[in-house]
Amino acid sequence: MSLRDNVSTTNTASQQDVTASLQERILILEGQLRASENLRVEAQDLFQHAPNVAFILTAEGCILDSNLQACTLLGSSQENLMGRRLSGFLSPTAQTALVRLLKQVFNSSTYQTGELQFLGAEGQVLDVAVEIVPCKGERAIPSCHLTLTNITPFKEAHRTLLDSTASLDRQAQEHAIQLRVMNEEFNEVFTATSRELQDHLARVHNVLGRHRNELMEGQLCPHLDAAKQVLFKSGEVLSSVGQYVQARQLRMRLRSVDLNRVLGEVHKDLQSQLRDRDVHFTSMTLPVVQGDSQALQMILREYLSNALKFTRNREQVRVRIRVEETETAHLIGVEDNGVGFNMRSKDKAFELFGRLHPGETYEGTGLGLAVVKRLCERFGGRAWGEGRVGQGATFWFACPKEPRLLA
Repeated sequence: MSLRDNVSTTNTASQQDVTASLQERILILEGQLRASENLRVEAQDLFQHAPNVAFILTAEGCILDSNLQACTLLGSSQENLMGRRLSGFLSPTAQTALVRLLKQVFNSSTYQTGELQFLGAEGQVLDVAVEIVPCKGERAIPSCHLTLTNITPFKEAHRTLLDSTASLDRQAQEHAIQLRVMNEEFNEVFTATSRELQDHLARVHNVLGRHRNELMEGQLCPHLDAAKQVLFKSGEVLSSVGQYVQARQLRMRLRSVDLNRVLGEVHKDLQSQLRDRDVHFTSMTLPVVQGDSQALQMILREYLSNALKFTRNREQVRVRIRVEETETAHLIGVEDNGVGFNMRSKDKAFELFGRLHPGETYEGTGLGLAVVKRLCERFGGRAWGEGRVGQGATFWFACPKEPRLLA
């Protein structure tokens, strides 16, 4: 074979290699093009069948493309929507908002959200949430992808809720006014009735006193004495009811209160009950709480008075002020070594006219602890008792760390 033949053969082989390489590259490119086209078709299909209304817009808000949901909403075909401004389907105020959103998207190339009012195919006004994101990739015209979500039902529900809330507020104000008027009327009636009853009791007491003076010296009249005792008890009950009403109407003011100082004032008030008695009184360091000083003084006075009353048969009286703390409240307890009570009757102690012991043995009207319960409830606290028959009792009240005043 000649040199020319060798060169020719070599060139032919080289050309074949180049051709094969080019064909291989063409096949790869064709595959990439098909894959790209498949992705485009899939993306377009996803866009067209997206569950939300979607548009492709220019920076000026012209429609380049719209999906099936958009066509349904606007009652028009894709061909008719092409090139039209989306602002033509918005309320006047929403048109300005759309221009501002588009400007922000194209100036900053960032995702933007907002709310617009859309005009539907049947003229209905729809509240919609808008999400706009710049379209990626090389495009002949800069564009963005805008998605609408119909939030009209949520807006209507919100407006209904606001209307209901406003209506309830009005009703609450009306009820508060009615309650205040009724309370004022009740106070007037109670005050007048109480005064009238006190006058009648005083007259009867005077009549019984004169009758008693007319009796011969040494003459017994047990019925007269019993009647005077009933009168005395009736006066006590009337006075206690007045104190209960006063506690209900006490104008509380929440502020920091040092319970050590309150206890000191109560201790002074009870000196007459301590006279000629062996009373061993101790107290843990009491906290500073948020509450009303007058109400707290009334509570401690009632608890300590009860402790002294129900330890009357003890030669040596022990009264101790206890303190415990939880995450939400300070617990204050008054412990004594008195007669105690059966825990099955613990709730009865705080009822109106509730008594745990015979009235013949221990004086009182059974309203003191009811007053304590009401006072505690008014600043969001509570009152309760613990005890065992013959082994003393502890009466507690809770001072919330974040009290809330109630009527």
